[in-house]
Amino acid sequence: MRRVILILAALTALAALAEGIILLQVQVDPWRLAALLESLSLLLGAFVGLTHSSLVRQLRQWAVQSAWVALGMPFLLLVPYLAYALGTHTFSLAALGKVIAYIAVPTLLLLPDRLHRAERVGWRDLAAMLALALPVSANWLKGIWTWPEDLYFFRPLFCVCVGAYGFMAIRNLEGVGYRLVWRKGDVSDGVANFLAFALLGIPLGLLLSFIHPHLPEVSLWQVPLQFAGIYLTIAIPEELLFRGILQNFLVRSIRSGPRGLYGLLVGSVVFGAAHLHHAAVPNWKYAILATLAGILYGNAYRSRQRLSAPALTHALVDTAWHFWF
Repeated sequence: MRRVILILAALTALAALAEGIILLQVQVDPWRLAALLESLSLLLGAFVGLTHSSLVRQLRQWAVQSAWVALGMPFLLLVPYLAYALGTHTFSLAALGKVIAYIAVPTLLLLPDRLHRAERVGWRDLAAMLALALPVSANWLKGIWTWPEDLYFFRPLFCVCVGAYGFMAIRNLEGVGYRLVWRKGDVSDGVANFLAFALLGIPLGLLLSFIHPHLPEVSLWQVPLQFAGIYLTIAIPEELLFRGILQNFLVRSIRSGPRGLYGLLVGSVVFGAAHLHHAAVPNWKYAILATLAGILYGNAYRSRQRLSAPALTHALVDTAWHFWF
């Protein structure tokens, strides 16, 4: 807990520093900007704090002791929203209702199983995963963080906090491997699986006429910034859901065949199918390539049982696609 408090203090200090830098460059309402940055720092505090096993163990202990505490704890995530909404004068009952529903539905679905160790996937687990993923992918969470414009990055960060708490603290799913920082092995596995996808995915994408190589029309300094944004707001959220939770559950539930292989393959097909909604619907080309990517992401996760490895592969693939294809 002490480490989490230090993280929150450091993020608040960074938010204050960021506000000072921004105000030197742009004319903007300082109080609204302060509310936005403080809300983001609080949300990032939860986002980072849940990577620490000591915090998760404490949350798990409280969740076991009381169903009401287990249900109530994720609603602390209302604090960052209210700090933002009240500070930026964008509060609305509709937005508050969306936030409350997004927290409540997966939490209530997982709550009946809080006293048991997660061994096999059940219908409530699948429904909770859908409740986490669908509102983000379907843009149902638009209209919540709306100053100075509709801010997308709050949505996946919020999704990770709700999902990580629900499945690690309430559902007691072990082996999720929710980590942000890379170890040496994460980097080697992440890069190796990225190269494997490049060798297979680029020819397949060209064959399907899905990708079209071109030189990037941006400055090189934009590449690492784009990579960091993709890593935190796309790769980590999707890898938490599809590898840390879904593949993890499937491997535990499908005991036949080579260890972990069938769970990896089924999870990858589901990951591919999740991309069918992209235009033109149904986007089979995207789904085929995403399934292949899912196999490599799943392989990185199976090797390390840490989300930082497949998230690295994922972010490298998406960054390369964004700039060069």
